[in-house]
Amino acid sequence: MNVRKLYRSLICGLFVLIFSVTPAFAEVILPEGAVKGLPDRISAMDSSGNPVNSSTGEYFFYVEDMNYGEVYTKDVQLMNLCDDKAYDVYFYIEPIPESKMGDLDLEEACVCSFYLDGEKFYEGTITGIGNIVLSQKAKNIGYYEPGDSHTLSCSIAWVGEGDYYIDEGHKLVDKDGTHILDPGMEIDNSWGEIEFKWIFSAAVNQSYRGPKTGLLSIDGRIWIACIAAVGVMILILLILLIGSKKNVKRKKAN
Repeated sequence: MNVRKLYRSLICGLFVLIFSVTPAFAEVILPEGAVKGLPDRISAMDSSGNPVNSSTGEYFFYVEDMNYGEVYTKDVQLMNLCDDKAYDVYFYIEPIPESKMGDLDLEEACVCSFYLDGEKFYEGTITGIGNIVLSQKAKNIGYYEPGDSHTLSCSIAWVGEGDYYIDEGHKLVDKDGTHILDPGMEIDNSWGEIEFKWIFSAAVNQSYRGPKTGLLSIDGRIWIACIAAVGVMILILLILLIGSKKNVKRKKAN
């Protein structure tokens, strides 16, 4: 008996976003001032507590034993912990040549979407080919002044093409137990594997001036105003004092 259903029991192998020493198709030209990796004071961590590698900018996202039609999500929160610098943060996908393996083409069978603070900016393949090409040009994923944070979210689903059928075989259940009449399809040999990398980078935003400190800060201006007010009061007191002394001398003269 053929039963139409999702590939929930299919072992689809390994779907990996992982670091590899294999070179990419082409070097992505980063914006001016940006290099692979994130400054120490830029925090980047996913919802499971796994950080982006700050020295290389690479992020590890593993999905194993994918089920057909199921959506897998990941959130990465980025925050600027500096108190004197602002940054622009960038992101791109780096495919790894000849990493596809198995009889399932996960690159073509999976759909991937990216969101920044809940707003979708990409939909396409897991290797960065979609409405924008994330494998060729770095995407700006936020301007970060001190204390600012943004959330990069990703959703991936194995949708494939066409319908999937699994022959579950035939079995008979009676008072003596379960009897297998037909074992059905052997599906354990269907699998797929693909590898690629997410790369983060950052550049100092030179237009950021930051809050003024010292006498030119807000607090400093308040102090200046207070000092000026005190000075005016002292001046008024001196004028009154000098005026009163003159009056005293005039009375003595009279």
